[in-house]
Amino acid sequence: MKGTFSFFLFFLVTSIANSQTISGVVIDDTNQPLPGVNIIVQASGKSAVSGIDGKFSIDANVGDVINFSFIGYETITKKGANESMTVVLKTEANNLNEVVVIGYGTKKMGSVTGSVVQIKAADIIKTAAQSPIQAIQGKAAGVNIVTNDEPGANPSIRIRGLGTILGGRDPLYVVDGIETSLNGLSPNEIATIDILKDASSLAIYGQKGANGVVIITTKKGKLGQIKVSYDSYYGQKFIQKNVDMADSYRFAYYNNTAAGSSSYYSFDQPYNTNWLDEITDTGEVINNHISISGANENASYYFAATNYKEKGILMGTEYERNNINSRNEFKLIDKKLKISQNINLTIARNNTKPLSAFTNAYKQSPIVPVKFDNGRWGVPLRNPTTGLIDINGSDRFNNVGNPVAQLYYTNDQNKDVTLFGSISAELKLSKDFTYTSNFGASYNNYKGFSYIPNDQIYLSQNATSSIEDYEASFGTNEIKYNTLTQKRSDYYEFNWDNYLTFKRTFGKHDVTAVVGMSRTTKKDFENLEGTRFNVPAQSNYWSFDLSSFNTPTAPGAVVTNHRDTPVVSLAYFGRLEYEYNGKYLVSATIRREGTSIFQGGKNWGVFPSISAGWLVSEEKFMENNKFINFLKVRGGYGEIGNANSLNSLNVPIFSSGANYALGSTQNIAPGSYQPYAVDPNLTWETMQELDFGIDFKVLKNRLSGTIDLYDRKSLDVILPVDLPDVISEGRTVVNTGDVSNKGVEVSLRWDTKINDNWSYWVGGNYSYNKNELVKADNSYFATLIGGGLGNGQWTKQVLVGEALGSFYVYQVTGKNSDGNFTYSNERVVAGSYLPTYTYGLSFGINYKNFDFSTDAYGVGGNKVYNGKKAQRFGGENIESDYLDSFWTPSTPNGANPAPFNEVPIASTYYVEDGSYLRINNITLGYTLPKFFDKIDKVRVYATAINPFMFTKYSGYSPEVSGSNNADPLGSAGIELDAYPTNKTFLFGLNVSF
Repeated sequence: MKGTFSFFLFFLVTSIANSQTISGVVIDDTNQPLPGVNIIVQASGKSAVSGIDGKFSIDANVGDVINFSFIGYETITKKGANESMTVVLKTEANNLNEVVVIGYGTKKMGSVTGSVVQIKAADIIKTAAQSPIQAIQGKAAGVNIVTNDEPGANPSIRIRGLGTILGGRDPLYVVDGIETSLNGLSPNEIATIDILKDASSLAIYGQKGANGVVIITTKKGKLGQIKVSYDSYYGQKFIQKNVDMADSYRFAYYNNTAAGSSSYYSFDQPYNTNWLDEITDTGEVINNHISISGANENASYYFAATNYKEKGILMGTEYERNNINSRNEFKLIDKKLKISQNINLTIARNNTKPLSAFTNAYKQSPIVPVKFDNGRWGVPLRNPTTGLIDINGSDRFNNVGNPVAQLYYTNDQNKDVTLFGSISAELKLSKDFTYTSNFGASYNNYKGFSYIPNDQIYLSQNATSSIEDYEASFGTNEIKYNTLTQKRSDYYEFNWDNYLTFKRTFGKHDVTAVVGMSRTTKKDFENLEGTRFNVPAQSNYWSFDLSSFNTPTAPGAVVTNHRDTPVVSLAYFGRLEYEYNGKYLVSATIRREGTSIFQGGKNWGVFPSISAGWLVSEEKFMENNKFINFLKVRGGYGEIGNANSLNSLNVPIFSSGANYALGSTQNIAPGSYQPYAVDPNLTWETMQELDFGIDFKVLKNRLSGTIDLYDRKSLDVILPVDLPDVISEGRTVVNTGDVSNKGVEVSLRWDTKINDNWSYWVGGNYSYNKNELVKADNSYFATLIGGGLGNGQWTKQVLVGEALGSFYVYQVTGKNSDGNFTYSNERVVAGSYLPTYTYGLSFGINYKNFDFSTDAYGVGGNKVYNGKKAQRFGGENIESDYLDSFWTPSTPNGANPAPFNEVPIASTYYVEDGSYLRINNITLGYTLPKFFDKIDKVRVYATAINPFMFTKYSGYSPEVSGSNNADPLGSAGIELDAYPTNKTFLFGLNVSF
């Protein structure tokens, strides 16, 4: 009996031990709870699923091996513990089940048949930048981003080359269904960026997608308890690369040689000014972001605020942006109806200064002081007797302004208020049908003023003149002591999309179909500008009464008002996707679209596409292949229109100013005239593209990659023609050109986890693109030149057989007996500012709580025109290196010509190799061990942005976006009045609880 009792007691204790409960919580690598995680005990096979707050409990013993798995995350194993467990699942790199946005829908990455790349939040916020596009440079193959470090400026982005001259060059940006710009969107708010690159992916967007589509999905509330996140960083900015200029002694030596005199300038000057130091200072950047989010089964919410401040390296430049975001989602009628709301409010202030100050600092002589000893601004006046700089000198030896005075007297301030948002309804009509209606709108209100103290500027340029001299210069006209210009503008655009989605699985067949319509109104713009003179000097000119302190003036002389006619487009679209047995994929789209830009029957177009994919790795003959884990072959063809050109190009316009002799007396009467003829047949530019790609994962999914080949043709490109005067007095435009972009893109990434403490990745991408104007078959095709330097010289021309934006200059053939350059009789093509290849590299390693990462970006095959060096009139400073090798009778083989003081001819001498490799980012971070139950994560980090650049270019930076949105015939690729690239060193903090 006693033995029986002992056996029963042993059995009871064992049963109790075996029924022990292990509990804890599952979170992701951003410390957000993960609901729905599958949890299995290996020994017993018992299972459980984590709740909406990530918490779980399961019958298991201490020490039992437990598996945790969830789609899109790495599967891990943990041993059961006595205390509550915290299990962290890391996002699986390049996971085939992750969802990408493809336009009016989503799709698993493994089933995509077009060329689409996704960039996640962790990669976006790694590089501190005021623009999210600037932060992803080098992270996507085929996407060429030229950054601009001027406070408040935006980078330029070109996807798979440049296909137009006069048409729009930017991609379409879609933020949570809103077709808008990225002005005012904080990088902290972005969850993913999906970039659609090939025509088969883009055709669903019709004429708006000819230059690519960038789809941005912002962060939303996640299931679980309220989460609060705080991110902050502070950094300092410096010029990335300096250009050493001649000091006073070397300046005198060079210009004495140019003048053929040993004493034209004294070598013993009283001043030795470093002008770049005088106009620059250490820049600063501060960013603070806080968000509150959460969700339950029926609603989610997300609220965030961001403050971004930047002080530029150029004296007086400042930019500040405040963002407030609210995103909510509600599920109603038994979760059949989902209502989503998104609002983003941005208030930005920008104090700008003229970038020509950099050019003036480069050119101004070091013998000129910032100010003379008597307090007057320094000017380039030489005493002919002594050869010294002298305020009373009679020889003005250059026409370069004082850059410090230029900045001091520039008072330009701007305010922008941008509000964009959307309201979306998604109704589940049945098991297979879903109806979606999305309305998105964007509104921008701009205010700005420019105050010019005309009298003070005059005195700064004439060091010996008085205010009486300035007043006398007006004679009997009204004296204009100052000028105040105020500007106001409003911009509004919206898009309304309605579409029906059908999705059903029939055995091995998966079918998804979308049909819908889209209405867009853009460029609803109005501008009002007023100018008055002799206003009282004060610190605030925002609300100044323009009607005071002025003599009566005709309104047309001081007030201008302009309103654009909105551009309206209406489209009907459809897409059919078919997947068989998880192996064979087909997708076809068609979009019929009309736009108000063109007239008559030329304003409608049809844009089709088709693509297919084959998942080779899912075939039976691949079952035993241990090397290849995933292999997909895909190809596609599509056609897209481009109507993103100037408004109403084929609608006749009339201008005033014509005089007509009427009647028998031939009295002259004022009238209007048509300045140029219009082509009533003018219509869309059409982009056609054939794309072939391979996606793969090998070596136990550790090495993944993508290879794409594409052939893109832009047909009927709009170009100018010079017709006979009898037909058109002025230049007009017609569809006459074809542009080709052919290329290859390769992306590779290696991910591996050595053990629980060590993991690392190595990634890279390479893109090659050949750009060419294939033909311009109109015999009246005009000479299309650009790239002006402001000294009567131009540097670019559009030529058949060459890349757009090619430099077209005179070839330097040698030197004559005087040491001056000799040139070819005709201009020659000297390359293009467009790179033929770009590449990005990345590396990261994690050890316990430490994380380290670095990114690099490079371009090659491009040229840069050193415009600041080429913009000479005489008496300017020169680079110090110039004096190390220039022509003299005793050094006839010097690399540089003999010293000269005249306007240089646009030539190959100023065209330099624009290739570079830049380290974009180096980050070292440390996540503190958990020290307080309510705090999920505390991470501190240090980052260096653009710390190193390797280039042969002699100027400040080979990365020059230019003005007017990187206009290929503007200053793109010309370093003139350009903001130098910065390097930034910052410290940051991430906290979540």
